[in-house]
Amino acid sequence: MKSWLRLLGCELRRTLPRLLPVAILLLLTVGITLQALNVQRVAHNNLQNVRLGLTKLTPEHCAEDAANLPPDVPADAFLKDCLAGLEGTRAAYENIEAGFAAHAEQLGMAQHPLGAVGWTFGWFATAPGLLSILVLAAFFTAGEWSRGTAVPLLLQEQRLWRLLSAKAAVLWVWSLLAAAATSAGVWLLAVTHTRRAFPLHRMVAADEVSAYTLQRAGTGLLVLGVACVAAVGLAAVVRMPLRTVLIGVLVLALATLPVTTWLPGPVLADGMGLSHGLNVYDHLWTSAVDSAAPAAVRALPWMALLCLALWQAWRTRPRDLV
Repeated sequence: MKSWLRLLGCELRRTLPRLLPVAILLLLTVGITLQALNVQRVAHNNLQNVRLGLTKLTPEHCAEDAANLPPDVPADAFLKDCLAGLEGTRAAYENIEAGFAAHAEQLGMAQHPLGAVGWTFGWFATAPGLLSILVLAAFFTAGEWSRGTAVPLLLQEQRLWRLLSAKAAVLWVWSLLAAAATSAGVWLLAVTHTRRAFPLHRMVAADEVSAYTLQRAGTGLLVLGVACVAAVGLAAVVRMPLRTVLIGVLVLALATLPVTTWLPGPVLADGMGLSHGLNVYDHLWTSAVDSAAPAAVRALPWMALLCLALWQAWRTRPRDLV
């Protein structure tokens, strides 16, 4: 165990200070923070506009509009039509307001210190975070073979599984550091600007924030761990960075297709509680699909398949990867 920890420390020092992981971390932090600013502004303005429209749906406002019509427009007919359609228009506006309010409540999670963590995992446990892990695995694992630096590493550490597990652990540590940096950025944005300019946090109760963050962060930590192991394993088998990225992107695209609720994409969306109406707002993933089976049950076959693949790799322990 001590030797593995020394290997992990060595891989951390070799990987984390490099330009690529630092650049991706900064890119994700800035991009997710700016997206939080944009969607909170949109949600607040939409809700304000529809509520302003509701205040104008009154007989008095119909009469005021009729009085301000041009001379060539019959005011009596306009007033009659306005009053006749008032209830229907109000019902339509109330439905729109309910939808905007639901979006505002969800986006208001990012204005809480705990909710900012759940908001961050909505991005890191879906396409942006998983693609970042794939790119890093391709560069730092497949790149070892394509650059020829894997041979001296394996001469020093001959047990391949120890080296690959250390690389997967490094990726997981990087993803946690990136999530922490992004959470701090989103919360700093809330403190300095959005809580004052777009006070969506007033619409959210503390217990709702806790449940939201627990579901997203708990599932997200597991997803990131599995993604790191799978990305490093793929990179070690393919051994070429570009091919690793292309194959990984293809696998992600196929996994997220909503063909059946048992595919990993819908399972992840359901497990994290992702809303299809907020795709690209607080996550980037295939929308959740209704299913009678819980997400945990649907995830079991994929976890079993991953464990079987790891067991087979451990049993055979191929030396030809050198």
